[in-house]
Amino acid sequence: MPRIADQDKRKKEILLAAIELYLNHALPVSSETLRKIKKLDLSSATVRNVLSELEEVGFLTHPHTSAGRVPTDDGYRYYLNVLMKKKKLERAEVSFINKIFELKVRELDDLLEETSHILSDFTHYASLVCLQDDEDQRVVLEGLRHLLEHPEFQDMEHVRRIIRALETREVFFDLIDRNFTEKTHVYIGKECQYAPMESCAVIVTRYGDPQKRKGKLAVIGPRRMAYDQVIPLLDYLAEAVTEQIERF
Repeated sequence: MPRIADQDKRKKEILLAAIELYLNHALPVSSETLRKIKKLDLSSATVRNVLSELEEVGFLTHPHTSAGRVPTDDGYRYYLNVLMKKKKLERAEVSFINKIFELKVRELDDLLEETSHILSDFTHYASLVCLQDDEDQRVVLEGLRHLLEHPEFQDMEHVRRIIRALETREVFFDLIDRNFTEKTHVYIGKECQYAPMESCAVIVTRYGDPQKRKGKLAVIGPRRMAYDQVIPLLDYLAEAVTEQIERF
């Protein structure tokens, strides 16, 4: 993956600003929009030049019909690895999740279903909860309808291909069962290594005890995903589900 020199703060600032704007608005980002909304103390020409340089190294690209830029897979990856600051869950969110588990979870299936509901309702993306219990594998897939809320998924044939990929368990489980060293891993676009999913991002995290019950939580959405919010939510739910699962 290309890099930005550590001393080049201006490029990092502009790349971060461009990606944040695109994540929030789903519109190609122009130099003038960037200056106005992010209040950059730089000339329009300077911002334009930096955007061109970021495009040359592969972090940004521009649609044929627009002069504005959008992030590439490499741009999102650099944002995740270098630029992004994870947000913390609000106390009210933590309290709500804990209350749901307290009031609605009476057996193992409740735990899987409620966790999937929480993931899809909080994020407005599709969610998957998988539990490996001895030889038994349980799967709950939720929130496919939420994909239609995002402008990337307005082409119904495109959405059908994604849904078929998610419902073809061999394909999707190959993705979430890949080895990764960290607790939570993000696949962006072509990293999914499956053509129908190249417009998507998938975030996967582990939960449970490797010697007992264990599983994966996953969120599936557009590459333009709120990574800084979804990753902390997955991290918290993985801990909460690991704690809850000991009850059954």
